[in-house]
Amino acid sequence: MQGHDILAAAAQQDGGSILGMILPFLLIAVVFWLLILRPQQKRRQQENQMQSTLRPGVEVLTKAGFYGTVVEVRENEVELEISPGARIRLLKVGIGDVVTPGQGTQDDTPVEDRPDFPGGSDDTRG
Repeated sequence: MQGHDILAAAAQQDGGSILGMILPFLLIAVVFWLLILRPQQKRRQQENQMQSTLRPGVEVLTKAGFYGTVVEVRENEVELEISPGARIRLLKVGIGDVVTPGQGTQDDTPVEDRPDFPGGSDDTRG
């Protein structure tokens, strides 16, 4: 009888240790999903929505870093005008972001040449 009790106790301990071994892997899988996969799915969904709403006249930034204006939209590609008379065809997945007015166009006039700069050319000194 004593051997029978030892086998029963060993069986119960093995069941608990299997759960103890699987639980950390399950926790790692849940954390991986929460921190990596779920945000990536959300970004991809937002990107698909942005690409489906493209229309002519919208200014975009490509993933390669080119600014352009959408001229024509096809099923999987768009035609962009990147400078007057220069057009390129690009897959929709190559569009990185839609540029809202004022977002991507910064005033690159040097600070000294701006009209609101104190001591500018309007100021008469000496």
